[in-house]
Amino acid sequence: MKVHRISECLLALMMCATSIGAQETEKTPDTQQHWGYQTSSPRFFLDADVGIRAELGFLPPSSDFGMSFEYPLLGRFEMQGAASFSPDRKKITNDGHSVSVDGTAIVWAKSRLGVFADVGWGRLWTSQFTEGGTGPSFGAVIRTSYEYPGRLYISYVVPTGCVWATPSNPCKLQSKRLQGLSFTQEFQFRPHIRWGVDAGVYHFCDQSNPDDPAVARKCHWAGTEMLFVRFQFPGWRKGGAY
Repeated sequence: MKVHRISECLLALMMCATSIGAQETEKTPDTQQHWGYQTSSPRFFLDADVGIRAELGFLPPSSDFGMSFEYPLLGRFEMQGAASFSPDRKKITNDGHSVSVDGTAIVWAKSRLGVFADVGWGRLWTSQFTEGGTGPSFGAVIRTSYEYPGRLYISYVVPTGCVWATPSNPCKLQSKRLQGLSFTQEFQFRPHIRWGVDAGVYHFCDQSNPDDPAVARKCHWAGTEMLFVRFQFPGWRKGGAY
């Protein structure tokens, strides 16, 4: 893996980030009390990441660009959402692009520990095929405090999608049955700048013959490594614990 390319891209992103004016993260009058818990306005972000997804069949380097939001509710609850576009090309076709959308619900069982459930939808287009689907994941999030405040997300991706054709489901393109663990460490580098690392270990299977269950599928293990940066829109940080 050409890790130096990833480092160069991250450095460029961080240089851009320094041009954004920082604001204090103290609570503002927009923070409200509701049913005894603190609630605050949503926070909106511009997101970008770069890294390697070669073992999942994409030509390196990989990248995504999009927007996301966080909405702390009633102290113990938080909603998140994100949408992104990726120009990543598939190795098998040497072209392609994809979009994804996902939503996350977090319940903070303790001030520094929460559990979450996520549902994501994605679609990939190439010159030879189109594939996509919806997949859930779940896990835990921990508020960290190293040199900068941050969050550590640990999640498990649940495999979904058809494998064998049935009368009610033709299943022309088999699901990869992707599953595995991912780890995301995010840091609050500045009041309006976050960056971090995302890594995952996944198991998935190749295509075989969806009309013949006797045909074996060859399966693989794959790893991904991504670096990301998030720019929060100024004026949207309205209090609430990060």
